[in-house]
Amino acid sequence: MGRFTTIWVNALLGLGLALNQRIIRARAADAGFQATEGTLLNLGSKFVGARRDLDRGPSFFGGRFSRLIAALLIAAVLPACSLLPGTGPTSDDVESNATGGLRDSKPLPYALVDVSSNTIGFLSEPNLISFQGEFADKRPKPTQVVGVGDILNISIFEAAPGGLFTPATAAGARPGNFVDLPPQAVDQKGSIYVPYAGEIPTAGRTIPEIQQAVVARLKNRAIEPQVVISLNQQHSSVVSVLGDVNTPGVLALNSVGERLLALIARAGGPKFEAIESYVTLQRDGKRVRVLLSRVVHDPRENVFVRPNDVIFITHEAPSFTALGALNQNIFGFNTEIPFDVETLTLTQALGKAAGLADQQSDPSAVYVYRFESRSFLQKLGVDTKRFTFDSIPTIYHINLRDPSGLLLASGFQMRTKDVVYIANAKVVDYYKFLTLLNNTANTVTTVSNAVTTVNAAAHTKY
Repeated sequence: MGRFTTIWVNALLGLGLALNQRIIRARAADAGFQATEGTLLNLGSKFVGARRDLDRGPSFFGGRFSRLIAALLIAAVLPACSLLPGTGPTSDDVESNATGGLRDSKPLPYALVDVSSNTIGFLSEPNLISFQGEFADKRPKPTQVVGVGDILNISIFEAAPGGLFTPATAAGARPGNFVDLPPQAVDQKGSIYVPYAGEIPTAGRTIPEIQQAVVARLKNRAIEPQVVISLNQQHSSVVSVLGDVNTPGVLALNSVGERLLALIARAGGPKFEAIESYVTLQRDGKRVRVLLSRVVHDPRENVFVRPNDVIFITHEAPSFTALGALNQNIFGFNTEIPFDVETLTLTQALGKAAGLADQQSDPSAVYVYRFESRSFLQKLGVDTKRFTFDSIPTIYHINLRDPSGLLLASGFQMRTKDVVYIANAKVVDYYKFLTLLNNTANTVTTVSNAVTTVNAAAHTKY
């Protein structure tokens, strides 16, 4: 027996013995593996007989050993999935081993909208959500009023000594004939107490209104009284600034009125760039979320802050996800891509993803996935009666084979969390099938050539 033939037989003999030992140690639980287990065990034992046939000469080796190789290839393929490495369970394993669950093959309802000359006017508006558009309160600035918990300083003046608060002997020692009362805190009923004036309703009133109320109570008892009230400590007209700012906390509003950016600046400013931060304004149970850079660049979004507002800054760079037949994805990269700018068009997004893959993509099948509000889809002319929720899954379609498609894509405004998907050209599936056939044919040819070489070597030897 030649050296080449001996190497082949010893290798296959070792493989057969290893298969026997591996199968005995790791008997699979599934019926498919058990059905082929006996075949493989039998194959392993046949290798010993193949060795004897090889020693006896070509009349035995040529036919029986070739059939043995073919049988090995067929039988080994059946349990191959159990022996090959992998990253986790297969879909069949997950579905067959489930104890219980809820299966539903009904697809999610969605709206399909063509990007055209009729719809691009709406879709070219960047980020429709805004502070000025969502909050109905359009007053230029809030009027400061006193609230529960505020502490007031109260000074009472009289026109002459010897009055209600200034004794006659105090005129020289107390120029101006006035008295400072101890600081008065607004109680839970919204009132303060002033000697000889009694309980004065205070909460919800401006300081001048409170002064007039005290004077009205004292005018028949004091000598031409005048009252000066100032705010000592403010606890009711406050704003909470939280999140990704350098010094978060509760800040008191001043009497002149403050805008959104002023409060953020008083809290130490944002920790991250404005393009990477969102500001959420919560007022009267309503929340609106806007990119901070938009507030910086558009003065209309820098609204006046109201007492008890909550401002929350979050670090979240606007981004989109690129999937499908893109040049960036040729190397297996289906990634989330940051905007890096305040507004981004679909054309810019495709450029960031390295453009469409020329050998794979279908330019007429460019899609953008997002959730749209019912009211916005109604503006586009979509019948939304068949959708249950107000946030409706929506797929926008644009045809880049049309010469005007790139112009439409240049106007289409992306939104954060959008998904851009480029479908494969229909011929790609045909190419995949041909590749599979070609690889299979090459494998069969390689094995056949190997068997022919071994047979030829055996005939030459004997």
